[in-house]
Amino acid sequence: MQFHAIHLQGNILSAELLDQLQNDRHGAGQSPRDFWLDPHQKVRDEIQRAWADAKDQYHIFSRRREKIKEGDTGRSETRRYWMLDFFDFLGYKLETAFDEKLNGKTYKISHRAANLDELPIHIAGINESLDRKPDGRSSMSPHALVQEYLNLTEHVYGLVTNGVQLRLLRDSSRLTRLSYLEFDIEKILEEDRYADFALLYRLLHASRMPRTAADAPNALIERYHTDSLAIGSRIREKLAGSVEYAIQTFANGFLQHTDNEALREALRSGQLDAAGLYDELLRLIYRLLFLMVTEERNLVYPEPENRAPLDPGEAQRRQIYYRYYAVNRLRLLAEKRLYDQQRYSDLWDGLLHSFRLFEPGHHGKALGISPLAGDLFSPAAIGHLRQCRLDNDSLLRALFLLSAFENEQRQIIRVNYAALDVEEFGSVYEGLLEYSPPLMCSPGSSALKKAPPAAVPARTIRPTSWCIRSSSTPWTTSSRSACKKTPAAKACSP
Repeated sequence: MQFHAIHLQGNILSAELLDQLQNDRHGAGQSPRDFWLDPHQKVRDEIQRAWADAKDQYHIFSRRREKIKEGDTGRSETRRYWMLDFFDFLGYKLETAFDEKLNGKTYKISHRAANLDELPIHIAGINESLDRKPDGRSSMSPHALVQEYLNLTEHVYGLVTNGVQLRLLRDSSRLTRLSYLEFDIEKILEEDRYADFALLYRLLHASRMPRTAADAPNALIERYHTDSLAIGSRIREKLAGSVEYAIQTFANGFLQHTDNEALREALRSGQLDAAGLYDELLRLIYRLLFLMVTEERNLVYPEPENRAPLDPGEAQRRQIYYRYYAVNRLRLLAEKRLYDQQRYSDLWDGLLHSFRLFEPGHHGKALGISPLAGDLFSPAAIGHLRQCRLDNDSLLRALFLLSAFENEQRQIIRVNYAALDVEEFGSVYEGLLEYSPPLMCSPGSSALKKAPPAAVPARTIRPTSWCIRSSSTPWTTSSRSACKKTPAAKACSP
């Protein structure tokens, strides 16, 4: 499911767990008693009541917001007319907090939840960014303030908001990258996204939080966090296998295309060996992954500070990119599973144009895209593949393998690349770097030796003679001569 007003960063929770909570309202922690209600009360009715109250209060605050002077943070108005009531709708009993000094540093957390052992909740002003330091008032951003406080105290969870975004934070020993679950309250209320609000209620209601700091391991939110880590581990295992299949699918597509005689000749002559072709395929995979992450994290066109309106030209460039050049556009086509397109190669041609936007030479200047530094986006990175053709069928199958997987309930789950850490990427793909596949001859082979995941429909593979596989059997001169007799080719699984 796509969440348009919910953003996950890091591994605090997983998108798959959000899907589960959205679809299974009778699962763990979702009974009336779990929300501190009487057994005869319905959670759905309480969510609807909170939704109506939140919308009413937001309208009151919106009128007050118009009177906030330019340059004012709006803290007082945000707290008094909006967020204190909002947290009350979610079961929190907030009290103004006193400054706390830790290791010689003062932490000015604005509020505590009196009914949750002083759980830290910091409310910034509507005109303050959660990620930038307030001018002349603090050495840390609101987000950093709460995160560092959690890391230094016994509290495991905390909340921070500016009345627009609401973030759940967890104690973390790593400060190199932000990790949080964020709800865009403004978008939820202004665009009537009730489903997102219901998920907010089910995840962030006070009953989810630790009753005491010592009780954190037993809290529902910690259980959700633990379940998310387990789900993430299973996803990485499935994704690692899917990447192997994606490489095979790409290799088969390139080697079998009738217009790629130059690639086959390079293999016959020894100008290109199996390891070299494998390296080019890996760089193709890495390019795709890089752009998937960049797009999902909105880094191609970052959101303007303080939600300022987009310049008309910027808005048009963004629309053109996402409509015609984005890898996500191809992912959506792949997820529709329309794979009977072996006669056409226009999607691969379009993907090459997308790659050029990020390569040296300022090809993306018209769209406001600057070249990316490094070898991955150098024109020579994907070598022979740049001059090859690839049918739409193979491209979409490979992209599907990189984009989604089938869970235990045989549901297709989209991989949330925005939430993957660098370390998680490494755990998925480090095994691929260990392969040294020799080139072997396999005349008359008609199908992949290893079946693709069930989520990807199989198709008949034409008889082939080239075979890239992980094997200790050497590539011999006699086998090379035998393979010269037929033009078709195939990449076999290890």
